[in-house]
Amino acid sequence: MKYDFKEHQLKMNCINFSSELIKNDDFLNNPDVTVFNSSIIQIENTEDLLIASRGWYGNIRSWDGINFVILSIFSKDFKKKKQNILDIDKNALKDIKKEYKDLKKDIIPHGETLLKGPEDPRLFYHNDDLYILLNDLTPDNDRHMFVSKINLDKLEYSNKIKICEDLSTKFEKNWGSFIYNDKLHMLYDINPLKIFELEDDFKCKEKFSINSEILKKLTEIYPELHFHIRNSTNLISLNDNEYLGLGHGVLDYKNNTDINKYLIPLLNNSDYSKSDKDYFNNFFKFYTGFFYKMDMEKQEITEISPLFQFPNKESKQELIFFPTSIFLDQEEYLNISYNIGDNRSYFLKLHLDVILLSLYEKQNIDLMVNYNINSNFFIELMRNIRKYMGFSTKIKNYYTFKDSKELKSGTKNKTKRNKKRKTIKKKKTKKKITKKKNNKKILYFYMDGCKYCHMFEKTWTKLENNIKNIKFMKINGPENTRMSGKYNVESYPTIILVTDKSYKKFEDKRTYQKIKEFISN
Repeated sequence: MKYDFKEHQLKMNCINFSSELIKNDDFLNNPDVTVFNSSIIQIENTEDLLIASRGWYGNIRSWDGINFVILSIFSKDFKKKKQNILDIDKNALKDIKKEYKDLKKDIIPHGETLLKGPEDPRLFYHNDDLYILLNDLTPDNDRHMFVSKINLDKLEYSNKIKICEDLSTKFEKNWGSFIYNDKLHMLYDINPLKIFELEDDFKCKEKFSINSEILKKLTEIYPELHFHIRNSTNLISLNDNEYLGLGHGVLDYKNNTDINKYLIPLLNNSDYSKSDKDYFNNFFKFYTGFFYKMDMEKQEITEISPLFQFPNKESKQELIFFPTSIFLDQEEYLNISYNIGDNRSYFLKLHLDVILLSLYEKQNIDLMVNYNINSNFFIELMRNIRKYMGFSTKIKNYYTFKDSKELKSGTKNKTKRNKKRKTIKKKKTKKKITKKKNNKKILYFYMDGCKYCHMFEKTWTKLENNIKNIKFMKINGPENTRMSGKYNVESYPTIILVTDKSYKKFEDKRTYQKIKEFISN
């Protein structure tokens, strides 16, 4: 497949939204509270985001504490609009400034309520309803997977339903939800690739469980150390049979912590506290991520990326990196949330084609030759593509960080600067912003050697030059089967108008006036 990247598609803008999650909430700002592992999904028919975060009350490094869940609604520019704290006994938290060790003594009667709790919430849609998937302890102290329907108005979820109990072990985490043939499925594990199919009442059966020798060899890449790979996020559909997922790998080097001087040599220059620096100097697990493509028809993982980490500003190099969710927007960007250091929540957009370019066909992997751990893989890939395409490779032009506080302060500064302006000028500004809000796209699918496509080129150029406030995209259909399949392209040239939730094929004479009217309507 050939790729024709635009400059704006080759950027990494990383947002740390941790401060926005805890903003204006006294309990969440308690020094004993940590909010992390945030999963994000776009709320249907809106631009708002629902964020489900894992909360921890206690010592995040010794894991002496309790789990709880925070549900938040954010605007698309990561401003908190609404929030609710769940699965914790709020009566025990009246004195929000108490340290956890003191609170723990006070609430012994609540028993397991504050000693256990749900972990690692994930979000998904099923039959037009929004659900949360999480793992929690049963009365028998087994950690199982549960689902619950979310009430967006109240920002809470109902009773949790235990799923796939007969197919589970006593310790379950990191299942990946996806819809296949209109049914909910769960990816249980990467190797063996184990898939569960669920009915509408969440009754469960195993679809298949298949081992891969290639992936088995991948986990043996460091023979003297323990290395394993697991799923991390939900999966998104690429076409009828193929799905994209994001997993994690863990290299365990217990009794070999000298390795840290090579993995995190800049730790002492980071923004971590002294106690955190001491903690990580003695930590012995290295977490990385990887993208993979799964084919339900072939019943296998067909492609996989190198092992990597996404960037963060505070420490540059990390031992704990954990992907939490992905969703694809209308501009073909993968929206990714990830956890850093078990105390920060990050968000990043990557164009889908960049991710597809990163994938290795499984059969072409030669371990330790063309495949290995490279924490900076995507930074390097982005830079290399930009150089090949003739775009600037200056770091500031494609690799940036923002904190939710910076985003907010930017708004404040703008308000101050505009304060003295006349009302009429403010109205003009608002009109300009409104005009920019146009989600229409016009897609032109062509094929090399197609004489009708060649005849249409002048009309297409005229349309691009004269019609504003709409995005024009020219796509080589045979070389981009994913997009062709998505829009059911069967002949060339094909013109398609894409709006918020639907698309329409142009089926009239391909004249400038006819297509202009098609776009306007």
